[in-house]
Amino acid sequence: MESKFSARIAELPGPVWVFGAYVVSRMGEWAFGLLMQFVSGSWRLGGGTALMFLIPAAGVALPVCVLWGLVGRSPYGLSLARWYAGLRVAALLMLLFSGYDPHLYGGTEMFIRGIARNVVYGALWFLFLLYLERSRALDAAMSGERCDLPLWCVALMVVVLALAM
Repeated sequence: MESKFSARIAELPGPVWVFGAYVVSRMGEWAFGLLMQFVSGSWRLGGGTALMFLIPAAGVALPVCVLWGLVGRSPYGLSLARWYAGLRVAALLMLLFSGYDPHLYGGTEMFIRGIARNVVYGALWFLFLLYLERSRALDAAMSGERCDLPLWCVALMVVVLALAM
């Protein structure tokens, strides 16, 4: 017997499924990192540790909310996904021009590898953003009322992404 939620997921096009895999991967990385901190004994309950726990948790919760908005066919879901993808592209571009000096910090190979990784991820996020903007299949799946995000939501997304990167 198929649930209503799983039927809604099955209606979504392929690139949204890829985004869902990204979200699950991020959640797995975050949970594994917490487990390793707990096992190694480096996780303590203090004010600074709580803050260091909340920043990555917010960074993982944001794409989960985006995916939930898409799957739940929220009126804000598509706008939220567009802003998230666009902000990821902007953040990766900012990392490319961050002013890191490989001669000062050493590690030119790591610097070039980081640039290549950011270019590839930026291109993938840009392609996902273009898909969100132009897909007729996604428009058909997200039928119904659509709303743009309020400015305070966009500002909150910018802060969360800036801290969690």
